[in-house]
Amino acid sequence: MFARLTTSTAMIALLAGAGTTSAAIAQSETGSEDVIVVTSAPLGIAADEIAGAVEVVDRRHLEDNLAGSLADTIAHEPGVSTTYFGPAASRPVIRGLGADRVRVLVNGVGLIDASTNSPDHAVASEALEAQRVEILRGPAAIAYGGAAIGGVVNVIDGRIPEERAEDGLDGRFYGSMTSVDEGETAAGRVRFNAGEFVINLEGLMRTAQPYDIPGYAESETYRLFEEAEEDHDDDDHDDDHDEEHGEDEHPYGTVENSGLDFTSASAGISWVGESGFIGVAVKQSNALYGIPGGHAHGGHDDEEHDDDDHDDDEHEEEHGQEEAVRIDLEQTRFDLRGEWRDLGEHVERVKVSFGTGSYEHVELEGDEVGTRFTNEGWEGRVEARHTPIDLWGGVWEGAAGLQAFNRDFAAIGEEAYVPPSETADWGVFLVERWDAESWGLEGGLRFESRDLDTATDSRSFETTSLSGSLFVRPVRDTFLALTLSSSERAPTDVELFADGPHVASRTYELGDTTLDVERAFSAEITARTRIADWSLEASLFRADFDGFIAAFATGAEDDGFPVYAYRQEDAVLSGFEGRLEGPLGAWGGWDFDGELTGEYVEASLDAGGDLPRLPPLSFTAGITASRAGHQLHLETEWADVQDNTAPFEFKSQSYVLVNARWSFEPIPTRDMRVILEARNLNDAEARLHTSFLKDQVPLPGRNFRAALVLDF
Repeated sequence: MFARLTTSTAMIALLAGAGTTSAAIAQSETGSEDVIVVTSAPLGIAADEIAGAVEVVDRRHLEDNLAGSLADTIAHEPGVSTTYFGPAASRPVIRGLGADRVRVLVNGVGLIDASTNSPDHAVASEALEAQRVEILRGPAAIAYGGAAIGGVVNVIDGRIPEERAEDGLDGRFYGSMTSVDEGETAAGRVRFNAGEFVINLEGLMRTAQPYDIPGYAESETYRLFEEAEEDHDDDDHDDDHDEEHGEDEHPYGTVENSGLDFTSASAGISWVGESGFIGVAVKQSNALYGIPGGHAHGGHDDEEHDDDDHDDDEHEEEHGQEEAVRIDLEQTRFDLRGEWRDLGEHVERVKVSFGTGSYEHVELEGDEVGTRFTNEGWEGRVEARHTPIDLWGGVWEGAAGLQAFNRDFAAIGEEAYVPPSETADWGVFLVERWDAESWGLEGGLRFESRDLDTATDSRSFETTSLSGSLFVRPVRDTFLALTLSSSERAPTDVELFADGPHVASRTYELGDTTLDVERAFSAEITARTRIADWSLEASLFRADFDGFIAAFATGAEDDGFPVYAYRQEDAVLSGFEGRLEGPLGAWGGWDFDGELTGEYVEASLDAGGDLPRLPPLSFTAGITASRAGHQLHLETEWADVQDNTAPFEFKSQSYVLVNARWSFEPIPTRDMRVILEARNLNDAEARLHTSFLKDQVPLPGRNFRAALVLDF
């Protein structure tokens, strides 16, 4: 493994990772304190002044908490979880909402992949490609439309340079190894000036074998349920067949077929001047990864039991094929970005982002292609910010913009449960803010139009979303905001046109072409304050959904799967999230800091029952000790039992994870950092309730990571 990593490191070190300073960090008026500006917000407001829940995860934090995929890496942030369909395919879940209710963007525009269509489809963005990740939750994401009704995860990746390279050349390299999966990761970036232009080159590779776990891959509840079903279906089978279906067949110690191989490379060039920049980039991504959990495409246990002529050898062969399904993914993407500042008396700046991509992945059953997914599309966004105006004793700022996308999606093969479709969407938005220092007002409005077409059906929708906020600063270092919003989301192609077995969720899904717009009326209280040297940020939220769209069990079966039909029900979602952090004092030459985060969400239907896959109440407590280039971090994560379950959903058990990390700078005169980490030190069995595969695929067991970060 070391030889493979050394070879990969040598190749990517030629590109070595970028070390440019993020444009999102600006000096305050005093010049002594850094202010984090959220570029995903159209007004470019400091993070602690936004009237809504927001989180900015910088590059160092991403490297310290790297856990494979983008979603898994940011899942420790308050209010954020992950669908965890194995280590390769995960999407963010924000406040219990996922899929099309959370937009994952790169530099403000969509990824143009297939990750929203099914939980086993990987997100076409990696955590190590990001300079920072901005997370907008709830009403703070209103400028991104109905598809962001839950929130936005915006990856700022720097592939198109916005600034000139310091000293003409800078770079960054990251390399690591992990024990639980024999994983190897290497990523590099180099940026250099060429006259008036700046060139950026990047490369990344991530490989892993099936990962280790402390016990059975299947939960005890699921194993008992499966054995009871088999006993019921196989009363006439002989003892040999019963032995074959005993505990020996349940995977133990390893999550089978969870290996992965990801690579990407990109090149970008931009012209950077005193008043702005404009540039282009191309990126090529490839991935080959397994689908764990006995994921099957085309053969179902019920059919096997019904066919008494199948012998045991054929049965074992079919099960082997089910466990060997892999996804082979490829995407080519082109991007254009630009920003112009100080354009006259009335326009402060204009930002343009545009991306176009060609995406394809095939689902391999052994060496045979089962289903082919393609997505050809583009997305663009233009924002214009007007100059601040002194008005009524305060400062009035505002921005307006246009965002549009078009995608041509097709699935051909055994899992083509959605017909080929074309989606065209465009929206206009306006955000205005009046700030009189002690208090202020902020409002947002977005109008959106969407057309969805198949060969036999078509639907059109028009949606309007708006929000209004009142914020106050009653004392120094305290910011309080109340936000009321009304958001509308148009149905997706899956919700409208699905008709077939969806093996990823192990259901037969039926869409409904008569679905109407989904509406959410929300209230949120955001508080940020300092208590002595400690900082506190917390949010309380509630959303009343009129016509929440979801797939509900019908009680019928088709093709060996339970039938779930999309329909609309009224629902209520509420909860809280928060973070408390500050210094604990000094002892023995070490400075100690503490941090506590927590989150909770509940979502119930007005007609009775809970929505599925809700994250449980959880808290994470951490302590950090720093001294002379050394940093020691110890944290404990606790998740409660989740027994607020939907019909046919098993509850998940409570768990505790203990993590430790030591990072240090071995050469004070060089920008070099070494990270040694132990994750899940107590080797606990942990299952995420937000995962479709929680009862078949637990989180990794005890894992050790060694990483090297180098800036130059």
